[in-house]
Amino acid sequence: MEAKVPFDRGRGFLRSFRPVEETLRTTAQISEEPGGGRITWWLMPLLITLFFTIVLNVWVFYAELSTGGANLAGGNPPVPVLLMMSLLVPFRRFLRLTERQLLVTYLLSTFALIPTMYGGARAFFPSLTTPFYYASLENRLKEFWALIPEWWLPKDPAIVRGFFQGGEERVPWSDWMKPLFRWSLFFLALWALATGLSFLLTPSWLVRERLNFPLAQLPLQMVTGVNGRPFFSSRLIWWGLSVGMIPTGLMILLSLFREVHRAWDWSPYLQDRPWNALRPILVYPLVEGVGFGFLVQQEVLFSIWFFYFLLKMMALVGVGFFGWQIPQIMHVGDSFPFPHSQSVGGYLALAVLLVTQWYRQKGPNFDRWVVALVVFSSLFIFLWFLRSGMSVVIALTYLSVLSLFAITYARVRAEAGMPYTWVYPYGAPRDFLLYSFGITGLLQFGGVRSLVLLSAFFWLARHYYLFLNAAYSADAVKLSSEVDLSFGSVTLSSLLSVLIGVWAAFVSHLIAYYKRGANFLEGVPGTGDYRTYLAALDYRLLSKNLDKPEGPDLWRIGATLYGGIVTLIVFALRRIVATFPLHPLGFPVAYAYSHHCPYWFPTFFVWSLKGLLMRYGGIGIFRRWIPFFLGLTLGHYIIAGIVWAGILSPLFKGRWPYPFRLAFE
Repeated sequence: MEAKVPFDRGRGFLRSFRPVEETLRTTAQISEEPGGGRITWWLMPLLITLFFTIVLNVWVFYAELSTGGANLAGGNPPVPVLLMMSLLVPFRRFLRLTERQLLVTYLLSTFALIPTMYGGARAFFPSLTTPFYYASLENRLKEFWALIPEWWLPKDPAIVRGFFQGGEERVPWSDWMKPLFRWSLFFLALWALATGLSFLLTPSWLVRERLNFPLAQLPLQMVTGVNGRPFFSSRLIWWGLSVGMIPTGLMILLSLFREVHRAWDWSPYLQDRPWNALRPILVYPLVEGVGFGFLVQQEVLFSIWFFYFLLKMMALVGVGFFGWQIPQIMHVGDSFPFPHSQSVGGYLALAVLLVTQWYRQKGPNFDRWVVALVVFSSLFIFLWFLRSGMSVVIALTYLSVLSLFAITYARVRAEAGMPYTWVYPYGAPRDFLLYSFGITGLLQFGGVRSLVLLSAFFWLARHYYLFLNAAYSADAVKLSSEVDLSFGSVTLSSLLSVLIGVWAAFVSHLIAYYKRGANFLEGVPGTGDYRTYLAALDYRLLSKNLDKPEGPDLWRIGATLYGGIVTLIVFALRRIVATFPLHPLGFPVAYAYSHHCPYWFPTFFVWSLKGLLMRYGGIGIFRRWIPFFLGLTLGHYIIAGIVWAGILSPLFKGRWPYPFRLAFE
């Protein structure tokens, strides 16, 4: 028997994605809201999003791109968007904004923000330009530069030097405009693929499995209220806000008098063998992990820290006691027991399971329009790869791996609710091809050009533009179902916001590059910001790998297979044994950040705290304290993302006694 929809409010998004004619009719009905007609209803969220995006990019220009040291455009949900919602909600009646309009504004602003984050334009531009600027007699980057397509960017040497060295009066817009127009279509295709995959799979997660989408709860409760009261009238919200500001607030105050590290590193206590094999072990006070973790199932929380503990035990036995030191091949991956490769196996296995499960539930009755969105966006990206010069086999494999990762990443957002960006093995979707085929195999399939293009598109795997769009699209399904928004209305409005966000990010970043230079971006002393460093490093590693091509890495292939098998076994045991304590999501998430996972401690802490509350207070005390933990997260985001990253850090850059680096993980 099919499960009922787990909410009483709107079900429009989950009634299935309707044909275009019915979608248009539904959109017209939804538009007839109090406070204005159809045009006004949609115009207000779009105008707010436009204003927000412009202001945010100016703010990021001065707070991040110019000075560095802090992360304003970060957090999950995004800190600037939560600030905007905190300002809009109290004045909703004055602005005549309905609940639907507020949630639509949240979604549009979120999609518009993603290109401005670390994994958007700031990761994209250096991938195009570094082969020219970092070419030398010691590497083959000059050869790589010749293989970068002419239609990707202006290849005038003076224009590229200005990009890195800055000091230019103006951006050479006439040279950049055509490439930027082409790349904006590519960014749109990435968003469409991510959105299509999430819209295809997420409704069944919401209806059949009743996932609660922890990160979507904060904007939802801000708009609809908590326990029948307005969000900011709850005492528990304000208590949570106050407590959430304490950890980071103390760090900021202490940094006035001495150097402060955000994490407690246990490595100094693990110097002797075999215990040194446990290094690194880092304890991060990630308040957001505690706040949102309170809404996550205990099995998921337990599995994440348990599997990380298991990883350390494998390292202790293999490296500490037996002294296994597996050499790196092709300069790819981490050390034994290869957590990134294990996480890859888990990510791929889960994606296959999720797609298989979805197809068995839906059969041939899936929506044609969502499938068309996935097919056409995939085809566009695939043809883009081919037009750039990548071989068919490599292009198809890379796109498939990226798509599978996006599916699992969306599932992590929906069920585990991890408020961190790096909950996937960053870089591994591309590295998987390197260690599976080897440089020799990839040369046979696509030659040097395909390998260069894999480095040029490495930003898709190392950074998170595609995956984060998939995650927020999954949240969009949850939020849209609550207020009866249709597929057509959400998709069309989100498309406009993505266009706004992409072009705003292009403009703000190119102005920063040509005014200050990539070598000095984020306040670095002429060495290039971190995204530029990563892009240059990857091309240099490719140069070394081509000097001495190697075959497949059997150790990391084995670790990937092991990760996939463990995930499948845990999945099967949960189907067989109803009380089985481990969850398959826990395995790939625990290993995603490699040996130095920053979120094991907050996960362990909230698992313990929630367990005690549930044991001695029952479900009633758990539900009562939800507003406190939502406020806890919001308080941390305000002090860390707005007060420090947005105001104090850029204002006192170079004059703060002890610089305090804070970035959202």
